[in-house]
Amino acid sequence: MQLPSTRHLRYVVTTVDESMWMYMKRLFAVLLLMGIVAIAQLPTSNAFAQTAPGVGHGFVIDKHLGAQLTCANCHTESTAKPPEMVTCLSCHGGTYDALAKTTENDDPNPHASHRGELPCAECHHIHQASVLLCSQCHDFELKVP
Repeated sequence: MQLPSTRHLRYVVTTVDESMWMYMKRLFAVLLLMGIVAIAQLPTSNAFAQTAPGVGHGFVIDKHLGAQLTCANCHTESTAKPPEMVTCLSCHGGTYDALAKTTENDDPNPHASHRGELPCAECHHIHQASVLLCSQCHDFELKVP
């Protein structure tokens, strides 16, 4: 049995290395593309928001989704806790005083409370029915969105 020449072995190794290199480059390109697609599908998309708790039940989440907002627009830190009041005010009035002006025709004005500036989430529950915190002590006929 005659052993292959060194030149022949070098050709075989080079050919295998080049084809393996091309395979690895293609594999990397495919994995990179899959990663980009996966990132595009993260929970900040409206597609994910459509499955958020309370969707389709007439809660405030439906109005936010109708305005093309995503979870990340309001939940800047974590979806596990309500947004900060400053986040709500960035779309709803800018300041608490300006917000109170938008509801000044309500009797009584829920945003001009004797309890001061309450966090929005005290009354406005995005993923479930909102409540009127005032109703704990008072008998007002106010509808809370």
